Amino acid sequence: MSAEEISGWLAAIFTTSIFVPQLHKAFTTKKTRDISMLMIVLAIMGNSAWFVQASFTSNTPLMVCAVLIIIMSIILIIFKYNNDKKQKE
Repeated sequence: MSAEEISGWLAAIFTTSIFVPQLHKAFTTKKTRDISMLMIVLAIMGNSAWFVQASFTSNTPLMVCAVLIIIMSIILIIFKYNNDKKQKE
């Protein structure tokens, strides 16, 4: 594996890890009111664009990273929507 591939995979791992603590905290505390929906939507839009760009350049680490962040963002949106709805009741 080349240095370029190794750095790509390291970047993908670190970037994808950004959402893990937020997801963990949201699931353990059940508090999502302070999570910005705009931030999550922008993360989905940005990573969708990165996925398209990575597809054109066959950048596998970036494609994997973008897909994982999109999935985690969607999970967070669903959890936030359900949790915020319950907290209003």
